[in-house]
Amino acid sequence: MRRLTLIVFLMMMVLMALSGCTGNPTEVPPPSPTDLITEAANNIRASQTFRMDVERTGAPYSVETGLGSVIFRRAVAQYVAPDILQATVRLIAAGLPADVDIFSRGDDQWFRNAILTANAWFNAPFAVGFNPQTLIAEDTGFKAALHSLIDLTFVAGENMADGTSVYHLKGTAKGEDIAALLAGMIQATGNVLVDVYIDQTLRIPVRFIIVQPDTVTEEEPEPTTWTVDVYDINAEPELDEPGDS
Repeated sequence: MRRLTLIVFLMMMVLMALSGCTGNPTEVPPPSPTDLITEAANNIRASQTFRMDVERTGAPYSVETGLGSVIFRRAVAQYVAPDILQATVRLIAAGLPADVDIFSRGDDQWFRNAILTANAWFNAPFAVGFNPQTLIAEDTGFKAALHSLIDLTFVAGENMADGTSVYHLKGTAKGEDIAALLAGMIQATGNVLVDVYIDQTLRIPVRFIIVQPDTVTEEEPEPTTWTVDVYDINAEPELDEPGDS
């Protein structure tokens, strides 16, 4: 009888111990938005190469370029440290869609187009004053743009379409402070709304969504919205430099 009682007692102790181990695991809280932004800014500045896809939706946006005033639609760009940027810009000039390749090494710029330059590089400014080095400089570019965000809040942990786990942050900024995220080719104005998506593993910003509310009009009810995707971090560059072809 004593032996049976002892066995029952031991079984009860084991069950109690097991029940204490099956509770819901404690979730690790995400880093603070300020810490995430600081770490992301430092990491993107340390990158040797990355690619950017900048797409405009909503109200049209006019840009002054070496081709005159054009409507920006999209740019696919590649940055190589410390001061090289090559991009293909899709725009509308004189009512017609066109693709223009641009290449910038520091302040020196080239552009080419199948019709305007017979697809040969032409050494002239496309975006006056643009220097790729400002993308990762201490007081400009990504770092300054990220640190310009105010009312910064953590939204959620999410997954991108390709499965990348990200931290989603939201904030506001002045357009001129956030313009560096648009590869320096766009000069946003007014107060803008900004969503930032930071890779949870790499701690690098991989997407920005920038909304310009003051672009809404009766004719254009959708605000100008910029989606900036950053990818291929530190991938081998593939440049088509002036003089190579």
